[in-house]
Amino acid sequence: MRVLELADGRKMATLYDCLAENPMYRLFDPVEIRSRYLQLRTEALQGDADSLNDLGWLWLNGSRLIADLALAKRLLRLAAAEGCGEALFNLAEMAWYGKEGKTDAVLAVDYYERAFEAGVPGAARALGLMFESGDSGFARDPGKSATWYRKAVENGDVSAGFYLGSIMLDDSLKEYDPVQALYWLQWAAMQGELSASERLVEFYSSLFDSPPDPDGLLRRFWLERAIGQGSSWAKDLYLKQGWEVGA
Repeated sequence: MRVLELADGRKMATLYDCLAENPMYRLFDPVEIRSRYLQLRTEALQGDADSLNDLGWLWLNGSRLIADLALAKRLLRLAAAEGCGEALFNLAEMAWYGKEGKTDAVLAVDYYERAFEAGVPGAARALGLMFESGDSGFARDPGKSATWYRKAVENGDVSAGFYLGSIMLDDSLKEYDPVQALYWLQWAAMQGELSASERLVEFYSSLFDSPPDPDGLLRRFWLERAIGQGSSWAKDLYLKQGWEVGA
């Protein structure tokens, strides 16, 4: 998450782009894992915050080392005390997903907010999802959810544009604003967000809520866009219209 651009200079659109480029996710060989672990341990003992965070993540993840949640939490707290935003994010994930056996939504919000302030944009979308879902006894608040999605979008999180647009299309909420909703869904879709393209197809397929599209051109445009992004659902729907893909 601390890398904002790929090696060739392309800006990463989402948190998942950053994660895909994280070399920690490509550690599978036992020899490489041991070598990397020893390097991280040496750097951590010297007080390097990123290395403390990465060690904490390894002990938390449990796929490269046998999980030790107590050790992971201690390392992440040390990293957070040294100013590592990613460690705050990881601590928030531990609290929200109940890694220690019980969800602590209040603590998760605190850690996510601190992570966002420390420069981790993915924390804003995480907060948006928390306030939208209201899971684990947490109070649902669409207004706060939209606010956090907007902050995520302002920090380049494309997926947050889909979530923000979806909230603004819900006519049962005071955040309902179809004009703004279309803007954010179209923005996200044109940035490559498949879920936004599919949501636009649904919107232009509605008999009651969609704006004028008498010839179905907008619906077809977003269908083709979704197909180009790999949507099998859109492809099936397209073929049902009697159209040929690529025609």
